Amino acid sequence: MHYPEYDIIQHYPAEQTVCFSKVDKEWGLLSNFAKTPMVVNGVDFVCVEQMFHYIRLNNETERTEYLKVSPGMALKMKAKAFAKRGVEQSDWKDIAVDVMRFCLNHKYASSEAFRKELKRSNGRYIVEDESNRHKRPDSWGAILDTATNEYYGKNIMGCLLMELREKGSLEYKLPEDIF
Repeated sequence: MHYPEYDIIQHYPAEQTVCFSKVDKEWGLLSNFAKTPMVVNGVDFVCVEQMFHYIRLNNETERTEYLKVSPGMALKMKAKAFAKRGVEQSDWKDIAVDVMRFCLNHKYASSEAFRKELKRSNGRYIVEDESNRHKRPDSWGAILDTATNEYYGKNIMGCLLMELREKGSLEYKLPEDIF
């Protein structure tokens, strides 16, 4: 990704951290997969993950097919399969974080429960816990170092959620024809 402001490994003391990884666990409402229905530009979305990957696709045929995918990890896997077929926005790496900001703004505006959950996390770090999925953190989350009892990683998703909690909205720049 081409977002140098997030190209830093951060460290978060576990005892001061709110972690999410699965929607059926505590803090799961912070996840992109949490069911928080939204309507954007006349399109119904069940969750942020669905909207994010819908925007990732660059044509209506794939977008229509993608909306038929059941919620859950299938959303992410199907989007990756589409991307491998070359139907991804050509500038995706340059706009992915801004697309996530756009999606999170809509989740925040559409879901009172999400807003309350963010407020409940106040005073703590927010981390997308990838400890069970990765040996090293990817850009979006962090993993727990049991030796130091700290989460570490770029934690872009956690950073965006903390900023949204603080400001009530996220700034983004997207092409006008993104939808």
